[in-house]
Amino acid sequence: MVEVQVENIVVSFTISSSLDLPKLAEILPDATYNPDEVPVIVLHFSKPRAMATLSSTGNVVMTGLKSMDEIHDVVKMVTDRLDVVGVQCDKTPESMVKNVTVSTDLKQTLKLRRLEKFLQTVEYNPRIFPGLVYKGDDQNTVILLFDSGKIVCNGIRLEDVTIALDNILNKLVSFGIKKEEDVCQK
Repeated sequence: MVEVQVENIVVSFTISSSLDLPKLAEILPDATYNPDEVPVIVLHFSKPRAMATLSSTGNVVMTGLKSMDEIHDVVKMVTDRLDVVGVQCDKTPESMVKNVTVSTDLKQTLKLRRLEKFLQTVEYNPRIFPGLVYKGDDQNTVILLFDSGKIVCNGIRLEDVTIALDNILNKLVSFGIKKEEDVCQK
């Protein structure tokens, strides 16, 4: 069975109407703040391995997450850290998933030049990028196919990328690629 793995979930939420970044950078011991490069505070977490960026508008963007449980854990870590240093913030902010990246490996090589002709709505120029970019029926997802058999899918919701992966795998099967059963099982 081919396994689908969540590689990254990007989430945003608003924690406050405004944040004083220079002041927070001084009192948050693990904050990275380089306003000349990017005007945000960066917080790194080891368990789960993730990163959060805080902007002066009170917006937080988290990356590196692999599950919904991790989203809740990191939101709590951010709010707890701000609470400890006296920042009044929403303890249960509404988070919004902005992007989900999943991958799978067919464990067989793909002939991308042949697939380019078979699939519609693709971009393939191996001199610029080594993968075939497939944009199927769902405008909210993009699939990258590599000659190694690896497939990466980006989208807005986990359900969307799972459906998109299943659809492309069915197309690949009709093209003659062998697919093991239950590819999109979690």
